[in-house]
Amino acid sequence: MTPFERLLVEQLRPLPDHRLTAIVEMARLSPPERRQVFDTFGNAGYPILQQDHFANLRDIGPWLFCSGERTGLQGQYEFHHDLSNVAGDAPSSWLISALEPSRLAFHLGEAAIARGPDGRTHLLRFYSEKAFPVLHSRQDLPGIVHLLAPIHSWWLREPESDLDDGEKGWRRYAGKDRADYCGVPPIYLDQLCWDDLTGDRLSYRLVDLIDQLQVTPATEGCHGKRLAQVRRLLAEARRMGFRQQADQSDYALLMALHDRALRGGLPLQAALKDALEGKQPLAQALKRHITPTMLTSPHHV
Repeated sequence: MTPFERLLVEQLRPLPDHRLTAIVEMARLSPPERRQVFDTFGNAGYPILQQDHFANLRDIGPWLFCSGERTGLQGQYEFHHDLSNVAGDAPSSWLISALEPSRLAFHLGEAAIARGPDGRTHLLRFYSEKAFPVLHSRQDLPGIVHLLAPIHSWWLREPESDLDDGEKGWRRYAGKDRADYCGVPPIYLDQLCWDDLTGDRLSYRLVDLIDQLQVTPATEGCHGKRLAQVRRLLAEARRMGFRQQADQSDYALLMALHDRALRGGLPLQAALKDALEGKQPLAQALKRHITPTMLTSPHHV
């Protein structure tokens, strides 16, 4: 028995009404492996993408598998052992819940659609190693607490976490253990959560560009401060009303380099006003109102 299997068994032991289930993203498996999983566990598997408009993704999307009729502790241990042997690293999450597995799959499926800060709906891979920790930390957002409601424990595979014996590392996230709850209202992601989920590529690109323009390269600690500064300036640009990424980038880059020289000054205010009211690119307005002599040397974080 591996250390992780021992953890699961010890957690299930005092919970006879709870079941162990696994989320497997079938696209991680080769077609022969996929067929083997369906042949072995298909009678105890449920697609999470149950919506009609996901029909073309269903067979390669996430599925929830359980131990079927083997509801005892030994049967659930064997289920974990057997699925791990057949599916390898494909299971990204192991869940412990008292909610009946088919209902749990329906519940999880309702979390597969989220509305982003742009107002559009998006497919949300909430179960992934990257997304779930972000969502678990943002239980203030609509829908996230509901997603966790029927979950006792959510074990998530840690990326890049091979242990000395080659076993993957797993981390436990606590749910609310409310087996009487099933259903997730619409999930709404704010800009901060969206940036965390997408990796905030824009911020990192701007920090790299600032480092190239700075006389003194950033140290490791300074790089983190600079990243926080860029994120704050991008948020500032959005609050002012700039919706285009190019305008947000131009504002953040300018202020990261020349904040002391420009903030609060009339030329900058005039440029911002022209760009917002005239609905023209910020870069054009900046060229018209701000000259090189107004700028000092780049401000060092």
